[in-house]
Amino acid sequence: MHDRVVELARKAHRDHWLMSGDEGTGDRLAKLVTDTWQASVIAEDLHRFSVEVPIATNLRERIDVVDMTDGIAYELKVSPNNAHFEFYRDIFKVIVARDSGLPELKRFVFLVPEAAAKKLLANLGGAVVADAHKIGLSIQVVGL
Repeated sequence: MHDRVVELARKAHRDHWLMSGDEGTGDRLAKLVTDTWQASVIAEDLHRFSVEVPIATNLRERIDVVDMTDGIAYELKVSPNNAHFEFYRDIFKVIVARDSGLPELKRFVFLVPEAAAKKLLANLGGAVVADAHKIGLSIQVVGL
């Protein structure tokens, strides 16, 4: 099922994303990509997947998609800009969620445009992925 979630993210990104110099347009397109992907994932299996999952009752942060069966948290970064900031922030979101009511979360998948994925893995992000098992988490960076 993991491959299908990634495939749906790639399709939504390919169908709707376009780099623009306008921040407002970029924000609207990013929301469209994310919303399209989430709706597609839910359509695959309404009982297996949850979207916009709160990480804790006292925090406003959410995880884009959670596979409740396999314990996988998915975060989608539509734009390649500042992907590293989002990556590290999302790791903490998954840890807090795991420690605050979703103990089944064992894996985090960060979906990001291919160039940003390569850059992230070639730097500190690669070391974080390699050492994530030390905190009881498997982390994967997937290029769109």
